[in-house]
Amino acid sequence: MIGKYLNGLLMLTLCCVSNADLVKQCAEQQKLATHLAQSCCELTRPSLDKGNAECRSSLNLPKRKFNFAERYTINMCIEECNYIASGYIDIDPPYRLDPVRIEENLQIIMPEPKTKSVKFMTETYSKCEKFRQHHASRFTLHLPDVEFIEQPCNPFALQITICMRIFAMQNCPREFFVNSKECNMTKNYFLNCVGDIGSNLS
Repeated sequence: MIGKYLNGLLMLTLCCVSNADLVKQCAEQQKLATHLAQSCCELTRPSLDKGNAECRSSLNLPKRKFNFAERYTINMCIEECNYIASGYIDIDPPYRLDPVRIEENLQIIMPEPKTKSVKFMTETYSKCEKFRQHHASRFTLHLPDVEFIEQPCNPFALQITICMRIFAMQNCPREFFVNSKECNMTKNYFLNCVGDIGSNLS
């Protein structure tokens, strides 16, 4: 679900880097690693979720390039639309994930063996909801209004999705991880340069 905007949002997660050499290495790897994160773990590939394209189409976006604030707002609205349409959250806040609807959908879209893929992703949703409860402020951006977005959107779904992409890169099951030089570099980036999601749930 996360693409271009993950690169600009990693600064908002739990940064664990203090060594000067590692800071430099992380900075050099960031752009490539966040790009590859879309494909290195098979369980979080955007192609698995068809709802995002439908939600994007419903926004009737102008045909031009967007700045960071616009991209963030667009993706926030796309994620909210998709979560609501999928039954993951109610239309109105306070938002809480519906684990039953999530598991039902995962049983349809996840690759085999589903006993492992569905279990991992179900746990990932749960852990990221807990992570957000305690660290939502780290994901929050205060951005200007975007004129072509008619209705304001809540960042809840986008924050969950960002967390899931990071957690999946840190913990992707071996059978669903692309074992290549580039993907191993990407995994090391998320392990060494980004705070560990699993150990920060409280």
